[in-house]
Amino acid sequence: MTVRILAFFDTAYPGNWSALRQARPQSRRYPSLNWPSTLGTYDTAKSDQIGQVAGLAAAAGIDGFVVEVKPTAEGYHTGAEALAALCRPGLFGLTFRWRGGKDATWADEAARPARARQLIAALAALKPAFIDGRPVLVVEDPGALGDVRQAVALLRAEAAAAGLDGFRLLASRAESADVMGLGFDAALDPGPADWGSCPPSNKPTGLDVLEIQAGLKDSVELTDKFYSYQLFIFSRMINRETRGKVYPRVFPAYFDWAGHPDGGATVLVNGHADKGVDQYMFGLFVENAIAWADRNFAEGEKFVFLESWNHWLDGSQIEPSVLDGDQVYQTVKDAIDKARFMLRSRGAARTETLDESTLLRLRQICEAAYAAAGMKP
Repeated sequence: MTVRILAFFDTAYPGNWSALRQARPQSRRYPSLNWPSTLGTYDTAKSDQIGQVAGLAAAAGIDGFVVEVKPTAEGYHTGAEALAALCRPGLFGLTFRWRGGKDATWADEAARPARARQLIAALAALKPAFIDGRPVLVVEDPGALGDVRQAVALLRAEAAAAGLDGFRLLASRAESADVMGLGFDAALDPGPADWGSCPPSNKPTGLDVLEIQAGLKDSVELTDKFYSYQLFIFSRMINRETRGKVYPRVFPAYFDWAGHPDGGATVLVNGHADKGVDQYMFGLFVENAIAWADRNFAEGEKFVFLESWNHWLDGSQIEPSVLDGDQVYQTVKDAIDKARFMLRSRGAARTETLDESTLLRLRQICEAAYAAAGMKP
């Protein structure tokens, strides 16, 4: 079995197209949001349109989507019914994400058993669409669940009662030791906004603050965090083994200013803001993540998570777009093809990776960046 590539997928379309159309950057330092080209402004509830989306993803070597399980007053929903009907075992499937920390209905401790049952029921309704026939649930911000061990136990008990064999729970955490001790099967790299894996490039001084107050500098220098894309991804891949059983999360870009009108955005600067994605670095990111997952996880447990297929409002989408054409999509496709060819032709034990001199240099770059920021790696 090969390494499975799973892309985060937002089912809230066409609703989000309006938000994307209305979003306007409030700073010159913000990269522009993009707009879909090839697939157009599709409706995820319509089978003919979502079929084209899934088909294009599968053609790139993506094995499935990660869809969000969202709370409602009556239970949970995914909005993935039309998509699930198109899934086929071994070809394309679904996994799931639950933003537990943002689920206000989980705050009522007495209601948690019922909510756990409803959450698992939402997954069970899509059982034929599971990737490789196994349910996988990513829990974002698990520390906000209150009694995490109890939450995990409730979810596992309800999954067993629903007949969801092989239920796999992943926690969004940079290190796996603590969450595995709480009952999770493994961890997944947090998203860029949740884990700054290197120091930000902007560190306002007292003089900068005065200049911002005087209107001489942009206030986002004080309120937001800007990172070098290259350093950000290097720091996520260097010495991964020391972080334990943690799946890689890869992304071509990230800038969530649309969701932070009052500041607090995370912006990965990938070269020049007006030049789009650094395709070479992103391709290496994907290739090395696949090679790492193949070396460090057992058969049936090899995943790489791609953020994202269609998160247009944070700039991480890989769908063909107006500004980038199909270049980002093609970069993903080529990187997946190359990595899988290497795994087939050389075997896991001989998977090509960065040589020791390059690794040493990257470590030195990361260490120098931390030292300059007055931080420890």
